[in-house]
Formats: sequence, structure tokens, C-alpha cells
Amino acid sequence: MADFANMPPRIQKIVQAHICEDEHIRLCVLGRSNLLRPDYVFITSRRVLVLDERYIGGLTVSYANVRCNLLFTEIRGVKLIRDFKHRLLRQAKLEISIVRNVHWIDNINVRSAQCAYACIAEQLTG
Repeated sequence: MADFANMPPRIQKIVQAHICEDEHIRLCVLGRSNLLRPDYVFITSRRVLVLDERYIGGLTVSYANVRCNLLFTEIRGVKLIRDFKHRLLRQAKLEISIVRNVHWIDNINVRSAQCAYACIAEQLTG
């Protein structure tokens, strides 16, 4: 699990722009094993927000991309998946289902994935 204060400044600004004033961040998780382009997963009191950084023309110019911004009212279900490769690398994948679509957040540390799964499942049932 990660700390919001340690996230890149560009990512922090985008998260602050997408969340409401009365919304607070409950959990921050890093996904993907690619060190140059990780997924930044933020679970707030109202939504799951996934951001990543993309590069234009090389490694010199980058921008932040919102991969998904899902309110808990849209989410129909969440699954924690551990395939053979995930078991070998001590990782997991979150599968978040909404109407007519499924979002995957892959290569998350197992402990972080379990915390994220529990946090999302708690919001869905509560």
C-alpha cells in the first residue's frame, strides 16, 4: 500500500480535481509490475479512481491518464483473482464489474490487493 503524500505531484493534483470536498481517500495502491508506468489506484469514500502516466514520443514528456473513475453506485461486483503467474510472483488481479463492462487492475501486491478488495466489498455492502 502507498501513502497519498508520496505520490507524484501531478497524480495528486488530478486526484484532488476528481474527488469532492467531503470525500476522503481511504486507500492508495500501486498496480502493474512495469516500473516506468504503474497504475495508481485510489479508493475513496465514494469511488475507485485508477490513473496511469503515459509518455509522448519517448520518456521525456508525460501526462496523467484517468483509466477509470467508478462510483460505488455503478459497481455491480468485485473479484480477487490469483492465476498461476500471480501466485508465483505473489501478486493478484482485481476485477471490477459494472453494467456492460469489466475493469481489471493487474499485478498488485497480494496484501494490497486483499486490502483493496475488502475496502471495495465493504463499500458495496454498506
